[in-house]
Amino acid sequence: MTIKYTEFTPWPERSTADPRRATQAQFMHGMCEILASEGPLQALPLFQAYAKAAGLLKIASTPRKLFERALLAGEKNGEVIIEREDDPETNGLEDSVCWVTRLPTQQRVIVRDLGTRGFADIPMSELEVVIGQIKAANKKIQRDDIYRAVLDHYGLLKVTALVKRRLNKVLEG
Repeated sequence: MTIKYTEFTPWPERSTADPRRATQAQFMHGMCEILASEGPLQALPLFQAYAKAAGLLKIASTPRKLFERALLAGEKNGEVIIEREDDPETNGLEDSVCWVTRLPTQQRVIVRDLGTRGFADIPMSELEVVIGQIKAANKKIQRDDIYRAVLDHYGLLKVTALVKRRLNKVLEG
């Protein structure tokens, strides 16, 4: 089975302003640059890419709040679009882990290969489209075969609890 997709393009990392001292303009410049390569992208991997480029190894709660505040201001200014997805790995729609971010010029969903992402970093909307393509190709496909087909698409081998939770959420939706 062939799934139509675009190759994931990682952001060519460069130095960014320290998020503990960055201005709104610096935050948005860096985040928009990352999104131009990797968007649509969940907010947490966006924050992690920016923080890593700034030399931070971990995002503690204070820098995360600064990222969230900057991203929400960018949404208000029309620089980015945030879609809050119902992801079973989050604590509700205000949890930035479920925010899928993109530039206003980008499509809402772009099906890609896994690239540098982990399975938890794939937007639920992307998984929905992948599952839709799988089901369209075989109307009688069973749940376990859907799991396998999704993992095959992303080049993964194990049907983990995380994979089941996320795919079941899409299949039940």
